[in-house]
Amino acid sequence: MNIVVMGAGAMGSLYGALMKEAGHDVVLVDVWQQHIDAINAAGLKLEVGEITKIIKIPAKRSREVTTPAELVILFTKNIHSEKALEEARGFIDSNTCVLTVQNGLGNIEKIQKYVPLDKIIVGVTNYPSDLVGPGHVRSKGTGKTQILSADGKIRPQLETIRQAIDEAGLHCVISQDVFAAIWEKVAFNAAMNSLCTVTGLTVGLMGATPQSHDLAIQIAKETIAVANKKGVPASEDAVLNMMEDAFKNHFNHMPSMLQDFLAKRTTEVEFINGAIAREAAQLGMATPVTAVLYQLVRALEQNYDKQIISH
Repeated sequence: MNIVVMGAGAMGSLYGALMKEAGHDVVLVDVWQQHIDAINAAGLKLEVGEITKIIKIPAKRSREVTTPAELVILFTKNIHSEKALEEARGFIDSNTCVLTVQNGLGNIEKIQKYVPLDKIIVGVTNYPSDLVGPGHVRSKGTGKTQILSADGKIRPQLETIRQAIDEAGLHCVISQDVFAAIWEKVAFNAAMNSLCTVTGLTVGLMGATPQSHDLAIQIAKETIAVANKKGVPASEDAVLNMMEDAFKNHFNHMPSMLQDFLAKRTTEVEFINGAIAREAAQLGMATPVTAVLYQLVRALEQNYDKQIISH
């Protein structure tokens, strides 16, 4: 397949490089020039488990890609989705499918402004990946990719995409449960990301502190209640189990939202905690803990240069 990966961070680089290695025609698109230059000069250095590979793969800016893509995989943050898709007009045509494997809610609605619903694929992944530096990505552990057409229909193109991802070693399945999995990941991120950002604690320290541990559980429960009210069969137990595993096995991990906060970048809280609170309000539900954490992170963002105490 002719594939463009938009957002060549930790996850985009992992997926793009492995799909390139599997024999597909893949281009990584990003805005970080140092990363682009490093990949083009020496290839992408990819550590997978105990194996280190150098994968030759082109990295470009959007404007440099002119050949229509069969598949565009969106790994940008939600806040950059519409700008990325606007810049992708040069390589999206009537045959292009767009796969979103992004965090948060509202991704389909953004993509639908540029691509018909029957060309949108939604997905969720739990593969771990870290951007070590320009042109260098590390992935320790295994995972699964779940995908489904945004309208729920099983078309031949969906199987083609599943096979392409699976051939790259990124275990991929077509799942009718993908929307439940997306909401479960949103619940997990709403708890972990916002609390770590506000407290400055790592995942493990947050889990080991009774007060923040309890707040995390409350956020997860509020989120799953919203999903269930919407008719999405997301599992509260599944989220709580993921959280306990993270507390135990990812003790020193700093979630992406905390990393963005420390770097004084706009976070994804609007599309995680904020989106949950808005969905709840439309259903006449209250999500008090989730909503308060949303407001706190937004307050921190709006006062980056005025904070007396920094994490």
